[in-house]
Amino acid sequence: MSSLFEYVAEVMYFVSDRYAAAAWYSSLFDIEITWLENLEHFFIKVGNHEVCFHQSDSKVPSGAAGHVAYWQVADFGVVLERALNLGAKLYRGPLDRQDGKYMCQVMDPDGNLIGLIGPSHEEN
Repeated sequence: MSSLFEYVAEVMYFVSDRYAAAAWYSSLFDIEITWLENLEHFFIKVGNHEVCFHQSDSKVPSGAAGHVAYWQVADFGVVLERALNLGAKLYRGPLDRQDGKYMCQVMDPDGNLIGLIGPSHEEN
C-alpha cells in the first residue's frame, strides 16, 4: 500500500499584519518575500516549503498554541542573536542536545513561536 502522505507543503503563522510579519521573517532568514497580488497572499519559500502569513482573527489568534516549526540553521548562535536583535524574545532554551546541535524557541513580534536548531560555531 502506498502512502497518501507526500510532504508538508506549508507552515502558516497567524499574525496581526501579514506584510509586516513576512518582512520580519524575510529579514531574519534573509529570504525574499513572495507576494501573490491576486490572492493578497504573502509567503517566503524555504526549499520546497512555503511559510505563509494569515490574518489572525477570533478563530485563530496569534500566539503560542502548542505547535512549533523548527528551522534548521547553519549557525545556531548567529541566527539566535539575529532573531533577538530583530525583536524576538527567547521563550525556551537554549538546550545543548549533546549531538553537536543546539535548540531553542523564540517568540516573534506577534507572539508566535519559532524553533531554531543547528550547530553552534562559537569559540569557547
